[in-house]
Amino acid sequence: MHKKTAASSKGHFGHLTDDLLRHVLSFLPVADALQTCVLDTRWRDHWRRATSLLLIFDQSSFPSSERFKQLAKLFIHLRGNSPLDKCKIVGCLDDEEERTYKNTMLLIEYALKCQVKELLLSVAVDEDFEFEPLILDVPLISQHLKILHLERFELKRSTLNFSRCSVLEDLKMQHCNIDARRISSKSLKRLCFTNFCFFPEEFHIRIFVPGLISLQLDDHNGLTPSPEYMPSLETAYVCLHNNFYHSCRGNLQDCEYDDCSCHAYPVDQGVLLHGLSNAVNLELIGDTYTELLIYRWDLECCPIFDKLKTLSLSEWFTTIDLLCILQHSPVLEVLTLKLDSTKKLVRATELEEKVEQSFVCSHLKVVNIECRKVDERVHKILKFLSQCGILRDQISITEQ
Repeated sequence: MHKKTAASSKGHFGHLTDDLLRHVLSFLPVADALQTCVLDTRWRDHWRRATSLLLIFDQSSFPSSERFKQLAKLFIHLRGNSPLDKCKIVGCLDDEEERTYKNTMLLIEYALKCQVKELLLSVAVDEDFEFEPLILDVPLISQHLKILHLERFELKRSTLNFSRCSVLEDLKMQHCNIDARRISSKSLKRLCFTNFCFFPEEFHIRIFVPGLISLQLDDHNGLTPSPEYMPSLETAYVCLHNNFYHSCRGNLQDCEYDDCSCHAYPVDQGVLLHGLSNAVNLELIGDTYTELLIYRWDLECCPIFDKLKTLSLSEWFTTIDLLCILQHSPVLEVLTLKLDSTKKLVRATELEEKVEQSFVCSHLKVVNIECRKVDERVHKILKFLSQCGILRDQISITEQ
């Protein structure tokens, strides 16, 4: 009878280092990771101490809610409370009739108990790409959580008060329904809304994040959130497309139609631009008539961008709007104008017949114009820029 060699007793993965084993475990879904416990004590010990976990539960893998419940509880029991650096949880419904996420919430609470630093949360979609959002109406409590990503959630008021997440720095929301009057955090540094989030239609959510350095607000439904004073803001990107909540049926603010969204527009300091006035780099996108109104209304309040060095605008603006921004951006160095179609370009410059110029953009070094075609309207913009003291050598035109 032959004795087993030391190498064969280790199995196929016997020569892997501890770091490689931990790396492999970080990519395994929870059901597969649990099964590694039967390989040997080395695998089991590494799995229990793994600092990165992938917990994916969907209807195809777990058609039985009872199996989901059993596995979730077994996972928590076997692993214990070992600290976590990163955890991704993709949850599914416990019961098709009750439409609840109790087991998913159990896993979220467990991750927070394990002092997780980066938490990525979403709910599974079915084969028809439909889903039931997970309603989150409890405050998140953690002295360790730094990064939080939420996808396909319905977020209530208590959840959006992050005062009990004292070191949270990065918050990203994708395809979330946001039902609150305020989002607040004193520690947050980066905030992102993307993949079409849904905001209330009756009022503008206030964003109180005084330490924010980066804001991204992509396409959304409902009234645009209103950021409060952010003295440390470095970069802001706002993209407003196909959102009729900032249109006006009477083509003016505070029209005679009671159901018009213009009545939700604040009178003092505007909605967006005052909160973004400390940005060093700013990009304002919006290509239809309904989107340009919120920018224009805000510009009537004359916000001062005294730190702004780079600015990018799409064709929502007229030269009157551009004049206002340039007059109130004393240290602006780089300006980019993105002009899509000729038709929209006509609309963007039709109000600029005569602009009285009494100032010179002394700090402006470069102007980039991106357009489909250099036509008469582009030449009018060039003439306007020359009135601001900008030389032709400073202007770069790119036809796309």
